[in-house]
Amino acid sequence: MKLDSDTAEIEVPPELEGLGRTLRVAEVIRRRDLDFVSKPGELVESEFETGSLSAAARKAFALMIRKAGPEAGGDKTFTITKKELRGSHKGNERIQAVMDELLRVIVRIRTTSKKGKPAIMSQSLLSSCVEESSEDGMSVVEYTFSDNFKRVIQRSDYYARVNLGVTLSLQSRYSLTLYDLGCLIINRQNRVVKMDVAELRRRLGVPEGSFKNFAEFRRDVLAKSKAEIDQLADFTVEWEEIRGSGRGRPVQTVKLTFSPKDPGEQEETAKELDRPKVGRRARRDGTAETVVAAPAPSLPVSKPFPDSLHFCGDQRLLTIVADYGGGWDKEIIASAYRQSMSSRLEALTGEALYKSWEGFCRSFVQKRGRP
Repeated sequence: MKLDSDTAEIEVPPELEGLGRTLRVAEVIRRRDLDFVSKPGELVESEFETGSLSAAARKAFALMIRKAGPEAGGDKTFTITKKELRGSHKGNERIQAVMDELLRVIVRIRTTSKKGKPAIMSQSLLSSCVEESSEDGMSVVEYTFSDNFKRVIQRSDYYARVNLGVTLSLQSRYSLTLYDLGCLIINRQNRVVKMDVAELRRRLGVPEGSFKNFAEFRRDVLAKSKAEIDQLADFTVEWEEIRGSGRGRPVQTVKLTFSPKDPGEQEETAKELDRPKVGRRARRDGTAETVVAAPAPSLPVSKPFPDSLHFCGDQRLLTIVADYGGGWDKEIIASAYRQSMSSRLEALTGEALYKSWEGFCRSFVQKRGRP
């Protein structure tokens, strides 16, 4: 699904008057409930001053920007559930470490001063974060963007329209950064970006001392990022190495070119995004094997809802109670659910069962609170 980048005819709410295109597009994304993130171009083109964000932190920040929407530039504390924040990851154990990264790592973002002159902002992306201690999926994280970042996104007039599904599927932090850059320029007439090697390393967040020679950088950063992006994005990326003079003619500059895929290639990319992540690398490398499964033996028919969740083989039922059960013991909720549903439970299967179970877990916590 594509989002029209022309915001000229978009009705802008009064509270958004005077804000830039980036936040106006964020309003369209929220209004239409699209799986995109409107990232300020200034952030996409930023460099890391200290540290480097992990892939998990970059994904989390994208989710946080999307959650904040057009209010991201305001003096407001935002709330996001742990279930939303962890994306495709099942557990909550990484959330605290990710928030610490966003509070600690310093980025350098091109912006303008209060006098309207070109300037460089150096600051962390968040100014505060409060994480509820409960481990269920409906516990929340409260966060506030840093003052300088709010000023940047308020004034931002160019943006990257980032596909959230692709962002959550990419595994490498370098792939994520290069993908954002491609999203920023893919709709321009000139889809070429030229940088010296040192700048490219800073843009991608390559730590000092890593991949010291260009051969390592080419193999472990550029080649691996290209493979992921070519497989999952709706565009491809190529690079050209421009060498200097002198002994060994070292690579001095890299020219990146982003090219949109044709409709057939985009359709295949969409199919890949719908496939399980397991085996994706093998499919990308062309080493995946086609396995013909033997006919499954007949299994005895069991009750749709198990007699005990402690010995339950249905992972989805367990995930639902972990996310929406408010920290209560799963068997206490299950017992109340069986009593409430009575004989109706015998005929409940599939999606109807999962929806019923989720709804009951939510109402159970609403009535009884947290333990």
